[in-house]
Amino acid sequence: MKLRSLLATASIAATVLCAHSATAASYTSYTSILSGGSLIDFEGMAEGTLIDTQYAGVTFSQTPSGRPQIDNLPALFGYGASSGSGVLTGSTEGGNLFPTIAGMIATFSSGQSGVELFFSDTAPKGGAYPITIYGAGGAILASFNLAAADILPPGYGGGTFPPAGTFPLPGIFLGYTSATNDIFGIGVGPGATTNDSFAIDDLRFTTGRGAIPEPTTWAMMVLGFGGVGTLLRRRARTARMGLVTA
Repeated sequence: MKLRSLLATASIAATVLCAHSATAASYTSYTSILSGGSLIDFEGMAEGTLIDTQYAGVTFSQTPSGRPQIDNLPALFGYGASSGSGVLTGSTEGGNLFPTIAGMIATFSSGQSGVELFFSDTAPKGGAYPITIYGAGGAILASFNLAAADILPPGYGGGTFPPAGTFPLPGIFLGYTSATNDIFGIGVGPGATTNDSFAIDDLRFTTGRGAIPEPTTWAMMVLGFGGVGTLLRRRARTARMGLVTA
């Protein structure tokens, strides 16, 4: 009877762990959620610097082609920076008519368990911005749309060209977390509306949210703990009986 109970417990634990090991979720927030890991804040680069491999562990590109660029005067183009003044935008190198409407992709050299960035557009024209999370080999792990109506936080009053220090920040943090280090990239945009510019800032990526044992390992652990507990209970009962008979 006890063995059946232990097996049932192990089965339940394995089922729960199977579900947990597959847990992955996207999110948006007006404040940063992800912590630790590596942070790229796009500060310290000259205005207009084309970005590809300048940052360790990440390669930047843009769609349809080319490289994104540093913008140190985001307020002039209707962006907000979540730290400092530097942001990353699209560039005309990608063949676009407007300098800052290209989609941008950050590709990681190794798998990550979490990624987050700050997305800014103080004058969204409507529609939505596609967000894509990539796995190994360019496989798509997840995709979702960032609605234009959700970009500006409640109470934002900075206008189309926000002065430095505007609060709340004219933008939104978006991210994706996984139970394993299977995130190899994030793609942002382009927007669904012609000439709808945007910028990103404070790209954060992290590994090691905690290795999760395989469900079979957990099942064996549960059985082991149960067996030890049963053995201890038997020894305690035997000891009590010895005291009584003595």
